[in-house]
Amino acid sequence: MTHRRVTPSRRPLAPVVRAALALACGVALAAPATARAQRRIDERHAAAPDLYFRISGSVGTLRVIGWEKDSLVITGTLPAGVRAELGIGEPGGVPARGAKMYIESPNDAVAAGGSLEVRVPARARVWIKSGTANVDARDVTGGLDVNVIGGSVRIAASPRELQVEAMDAGVEITGTPRWLRAKTASGDITVRGGAADVALTSVSGSIRMIDGSVERGRVETVTGGISFSATAARGADLTFDTHSGPIDLRLPGAGQFTLTASSVTGAVENHFDKSRPTPGREGRGAELAIARGNESARITIRSFKGTITLRP
Repeated sequence: MTHRRVTPSRRPLAPVVRAALALACGVALAAPATARAQRRIDERHAAAPDLYFRISGSVGTLRVIGWEKDSLVITGTLPAGVRAELGIGEPGGVPARGAKMYIESPNDAVAAGGSLEVRVPARARVWIKSGTANVDARDVTGGLDVNVIGGSVRIAASPRELQVEAMDAGVEITGTPRWLRAKTASGDITVRGGAADVALTSVSGSIRMIDGSVERGRVETVTGGISFSATAARGADLTFDTHSGPIDLRLPGAGQFTLTASSVTGAVENHFDKSRPTPGREGRGAELAIARGNESARITIRSFKGTITLRP
C-alpha cells in the first residue's frame, strides 16, 4: 500500500500578491491563530464499490457519507500541527480496493479544531478508531465499525453490519441494520428503527429502543435505565437484564408473546393487563408471567433491584 502525507498544494505567489500580504501583515497578526493555521484537505481517488477504508486518529468532526459513485473523496480542514497520511491500495492498483488514513495530533484539544468529510461507495466497509471525535455517518449499506473514547456517534444508515463501542460518548442510531452491536460505559444509546439481531450494553448510560422490529435482542445495563417501545417480531427472542436500573417496556396489545419478569429485591409494575405479580423467592422482590397466543415471541426481563414497568 502506498503512503503519502496529505498536504495542501503550494504555488509560487505573484509579486503583487506578496506585496499585498506584506501590507496586510498587521491585520493577519490580529486574526485568531486557529483561523490562520487551518489547512485544507482535498483528496480524490477511484475506489472499488466494496472498498475497505480504515480511519485512525482524533479529529473534531468526522462525517462519513455513502454515495453511488465508485470514488473515495476526502475534504475538510486540519489545524497546523496535525499530520495526516493516506494510503491507497496496492501500488498501481486502480480502482483501490483498500485504503487507510492516519491522523496524528499533539493532543485532543488541537485535534478538536479539525473537520473532515469522507465520501465512500455506499457498499464500502468503514472502520473508525478515534480517541475523541464527533462521528456522523449516513447512507452506508456495507459495514460500519466505530470505536471512540469521547465525543459522539450518530448513525443514519442501514448497513449489513454495524458495531459501535464508546467510553463516554453518546450513541444515536437511526436505521434497520441486519446485525447491530453497541456498547458504552457512561454514554447513552438510542436506537430508532430496529434490527434483526441486536445486542446493546451499557454500564451507567441509558438504553432506548424506539419503533421498528426486533427478531433477536439482548439489552444489558448495570445502573442505566432501559426503555423499549419497539416491536417484537413473530417468534422473537428478547432478553433484558439490569442490576439496579429501571426497565420500562411497552407491549403491543394485539401481539402474541410469552413474558416472564422478575426482580430479586425490586418491584414489578404491570399496567399492561390485569395480571398481578407474585412475591419472589423468600418473599422478596416480585415475579410476573404473561402468556398470549401459541406461536409467540419470548420476552425475558431480569433485574436485581431495579423496578420493572410494563405498559401497553
